[in-house]
Amino acid sequence: MKKSYRIVGTSLLALGLVGCFEVPEQGYFVTAAGVVDGVDCARPPLVALANRALPQEFSLTVWNLFKGQRKDWLEGMERFVKERDLVLLQETRTSPELLQWLRQDHYEWQQLQAFTQGSSSFGVMTASKTPQAFVCGVRSPEPFIRIPKSGLVSLYPLQGDPDGVMVINLHAVNFELGMAGFREQLRELTALVHQHQGPVILAGDFNTWSDKRQRWIDDLVSDLSLSEAIPAPDLRRTAFGRPLDHLYYRNLDLVEVSAPQTTASDHNPILARFRAQKLTP
Repeated sequence: MKKSYRIVGTSLLALGLVGCFEVPEQGYFVTAAGVVDGVDCARPPLVALANRALPQEFSLTVWNLFKGQRKDWLEGMERFVKERDLVLLQETRTSPELLQWLRQDHYEWQQLQAFTQGSSSFGVMTASKTPQAFVCGVRSPEPFIRIPKSGLVSLYPLQGDPDGVMVINLHAVNFELGMAGFREQLRELTALVHQHQGPVILAGDFNTWSDKRQRWIDDLVSDLSLSEAIPAPDLRRTAFGRPLDHLYYRNLDLVEVSAPQTTASDHNPILARFRAQKLTP
């Protein structure tokens, strides 16, 4: 079953979409093989990490692509995403052009549908040339407009670390007066971090447009023992003077981080390189 809506008024302006869209009753994963059932993040599978792993030093892109996909977005993909080991995208639309680009570059990818419009689905997407050990997702409805935001939790094998790296790709709840939905979404997505002994990456569009939101995130990442990779110069997209996009990490060495300017989206990407830490006996 799907619920159909027509976007009007402020919802139209917020989403940049026109016409009817549908929200599946349950969250679905979209992959190169089609739409498949997802794994509940509250009950992740027991997995053995595969032999094929992310390299000990790996590259990462975090980028909100913009739902409408601006005319030079493919040029941006070539510049900021091509050949990256791990890619965390928000506001992706499964257009034929994007799917063809992913196929040509041999990426394995998963998208958690937030909603669909016509033949396209929209949501966060995590891509890598390394198969994930598991992936699960959380959809969180916006309190006012009821259109979900989506988040993915993936576990990737990593050379030099037997636990693998847990990767959380977030597009945070935005349109609410308080922070109840925002807090619940983050708690659901980060619950597995408490159980994971190895490296962690938490990144995406956090919609931290207020001091109150940012303070809550600061407390959360402190509790999870995460550090922030802050670009210099810091050219991340801001709202009310506060960065919206963030990259947090744990049990990894940060090699470099930047946030180059682009017109290919309304957000500038975060580009980083990490290295697995040497394990002590």
